[in-house]
Amino acid sequence: MNVTHKTINLQGLDIYQTIYIPDGSPKAVVQINHGLAEHSERYVDFATFLCNKRFVVYLHDHPGHGKSVNEKIPAGHLPWKGGWDLMLDVIHSINKTIRKKHPQVPVFLMGHSMGSLLSRYYNASFPMYFKGMLLSGTTEPDVATLRSLLLFIRINRLFRKQTYLHKILNGFFYKNYNRALKNTRTHFDWLSSNPEEVDKYVNDPLCGFPLSLGFFKNLTMGSLQMLKTEKNLRFRKNFSTLIISGKNDPVGNFGKDPSLVEKKYINQGFYRTKLVLLEGRHELLNETEEIRLKTYQTIESFFEDKLMGNF
Repeated sequence: MNVTHKTINLQGLDIYQTIYIPDGSPKAVVQINHGLAEHSERYVDFATFLCNKRFVVYLHDHPGHGKSVNEKIPAGHLPWKGGWDLMLDVIHSINKTIRKKHPQVPVFLMGHSMGSLLSRYYNASFPMYFKGMLLSGTTEPDVATLRSLLLFIRINRLFRKQTYLHKILNGFFYKNYNRALKNTRTHFDWLSSNPEEVDKYVNDPLCGFPLSLGFFKNLTMGSLQMLKTEKNLRFRKNFSTLIISGKNDPVGNFGKDPSLVEKKYINQGFYRTKLVLLEGRHELLNETEEIRLKTYQTIESFFEDKLMGNF
């Protein structure tokens, strides 16, 4: 296995990237988009697992995240205009590199949480690039709620800078998911039922940072754009999508939101869409050992079955 860490210039930004290359001929490439307020190095164990199964893995830190943070775009911030598109442009640039360096190798797209929303939007635009898509911890935001939130953000922007860290917005975002859980220790217990993994997140300086008005505006508008795009999906009907989520994940409304995504895809004729609900919370890759291993096996089986033409 060969692991390369490097900073590359994409869209005028320094983007931190890690590439895992297996020994021998690779079966496929997996391009992973991480979630909100975290970073790509949290996926080391999973990427290593895939690489040992002869999958090439491409990981990067989104703008405003991890080691892609800089003076131009600090942690938890995106430009007021075009921030969502900027994240998509970085994903697209990396995908072009993948297709150039691995022209004959199938490519899978994977996204977790916010990364799943980016992946859903990107795949709707460029479905021909992928063998299949895996969505982890995805959600189906309510349009009316998003529009109300966008109005609140825009009103606040009249009086505050785009870099302003709004306490109410951040408090609602980070603390709201814990409300359905009992006996919580931290604001982030909703991430995992494994307290050790929760503590790793809490103690990681590159995780759980506050988000700016600019970031919230882009996340809200991007989600609305993604939902609009998915009303009329145009990729090939035999395209395969695996949706995997925790039964106790409040971000996915305890399995209800992933189920809505599955039904939306199937209702448009994409019958090779499958939902798997496992015990666990939002981050199935960082759950207790039993749940984590089951998650790994489920994902590997999806990739292998698709490569063999069985899904």
